[in-house]
Amino acid sequence: MSNRNQSQESRRRAIQLLGGLPLAMALPSRAQEYPVRPVKIIVPYGPGTVSDLTARLLAERLSELWKQGVVVDNQTGAGGAIGTNAIARSIPDGYTLGMLASNHAMNAALYSNLSYDAVKDFKLLVHTTFNQFAFCVNPGLPVQSLRQLIDLAKERPGYVTYGSSGNGGSPHLAMAKLAYMAGVQLTHIPYKSNGAGVTDLLSGQIMMMSTSISVLAPHVKAGKLRALAVSGQTRSPLLPDVPTVAEAGIAGYEMTNWNGLVGPASMSDAIASKIQNDVLSILKDIRTQERVAALGAELAPLESVAFEKKLQAEILSWTEVVKSAKVKVD
Repeated sequence: MSNRNQSQESRRRAIQLLGGLPLAMALPSRAQEYPVRPVKIIVPYGPGTVSDLTARLLAERLSELWKQGVVVDNQTGAGGAIGTNAIARSIPDGYTLGMLASNHAMNAALYSNLSYDAVKDFKLLVHTTFNQFAFCVNPGLPVQSLRQLIDLAKERPGYVTYGSSGNGGSPHLAMAKLAYMAGVQLTHIPYKSNGAGVTDLLSGQIMMMSTSISVLAPHVKAGKLRALAVSGQTRSPLLPDVPTVAEAGIAGYEMTNWNGLVGPASMSDAIASKIQNDVLSILKDIRTQERVAALGAELAPLESVAFEKKLQAEILSWTEVVKSAKVKVD
């Protein structure tokens, strides 16, 4: 037999062999190969936020696991909408992911003209962590508890001023929800950044602020601020002596700033499942747990179905708050 005929016969036998095997055994799937090149995680919020730090922690651990570079790309602007739109419109091959936060649900409640659908345009992969907010006042304000603050606000509507990182952000809506549920009128002073608001709170230019516990706890422990309550269902390990808002007198109040890994909606289920399983395994690791705690965050792993239910419920809840509290954005 000639070399050419031998080659043809070899190819014929190989095709017959492959034809008798399941496809998954015959050829490696994309999910089995993934990733074969670097992966990008878009964060629609600024460097140093809990969302950014959570994304960087996952990027580091996934790089170790996948033996591929995983980089974080902060695409800020429009309250997170610019980076979020970039995630939704990215190629759905698993090489562009995103780290979203509670602000994603809030934007859906605040804006009717977003360039994306907050649920339908995303493949929700893993809800990863959350961080609580602390409600703090300057010690010069003569209140020792949240109940005393509410009583003061009822006696003097609009007298109590509070700062935030800007209209429509989570610090703004956390306070708007508190005021709405307490039935009081507070005066909102938006800043261009969280840090600018904290600076004025420390100096007494504003009376109150609510933002991530990790930001405010050092000032509370130094005696420069007074913490009246924390925003979650349970007390925070960072401020264990400070009651929750519900314990302090506003039953039913809860607000946590969650973080979750997502991709564009049409990403394949196989790749999405691999990413989800790999991230969940990382979140179970003690090294990850210790570093999450150091960020002032708490672990809350949720798979895609539970993550989507949470997101839809939050959009409905914030829509009610925005409407009832008449929250305005520029």
